[in-house]
Amino acid sequence: MTQATEWVAYRGAPLYDEDGNVIGNIEELLIETDDGPPIWAVVVNEAAPARRSYVPMRGARRSEDGQGLQASVSGETVRDAPSTQHDDDLSGEQERQLYEHYGQTYPDRQTSEESSSENGKPGLLQRLLGRDSR
Repeated sequence: MTQATEWVAYRGAPLYDEDGNVIGNIEELLIETDDGPPIWAVVVNEAAPARRSYVPMRGARRSEDGQGLQASVSGETVRDAPSTQHDDDLSGEQERQLYEHYGQTYPDRQTSEESSSENGKPGLLQRLLGRDSR
């Protein structure tokens, strides 16, 4: 899955860990660049609805049931990752910690002040679609 339109269809769908256990439902997708595929899913679990978990989408695929997506990380890794509370965004430092937690290299570039303020987020990551477009 490489086209953003393919990913958008999974908003609200379940996201499974590498073993097929439900992590939660996909609330939104985050991208690094305007022309790139989503690389993070923001997931909310009904057991802890105020907590927003961030799950890398590299290596993600359609789940066997076809109803959601399956990530290539364990549920335990997701639970131990940096998270935010309902409607909070990651700070630039939290983004760095997130990449480090999942063993990924944080891109060595800065977003401009203009780009950050347009998207309402500090740091590198941007929403694929704004929260208002649900």
